[in-house]
Amino acid sequence: MQPFSTLDSSTKAFLAERINRRWGQLHALEKDWGEKALKYLMLTNSGGAIATLSFLGAFPEAIGLSGAKIALALFVAGVVIVGVGIAKTYHHMSNLFRRWKSDVESYYSDKITWEHLQAEDEKRAVTDLWDYVLPYGSFGCFIGGCIAGAWSLLTRTVS
Repeated sequence: MQPFSTLDSSTKAFLAERINRRWGQLHALEKDWGEKALKYLMLTNSGGAIATLSFLGAFPEAIGLSGAKIALALFVAGVVIVGVGIAKTYHHMSNLFRRWKSDVESYYSDKITWEHLQAEDEKRAVTDLWDYVLPYGSFGCFIGGCIAGAWSLLTRTVS
């Protein structure tokens, strides 16, 4: 196929529509799976904390098990970390919307160009290291909590 710039206008329009449709699909997939991942992290860490608390409540002598305490601390830390990640994401999205709205108003009032509007939006719509550290940290807390809980149960005898 020819380079995009050499195509006739109807072919360009057709291809641009397919590109936009695919971008929409991929964006929706990314958004949906991101939400599912955060829900999973919140559910698993919360469930781990509840299970550990239930175990400690059912067997008060287990309170002396350091693995159970470590597991509980890791599950709670996982819940806190995912909560921070959700809050960070919310504020980032809110900022994207507010800045986009402000730039669109500036564009409509002829204060900035379309190119400037697009360039500023692209600069803002970036991920940073925390977008990866927080969810993976929460998942690490879940894995660590599971290991600590299992270690506690397998290495100690509770009567």
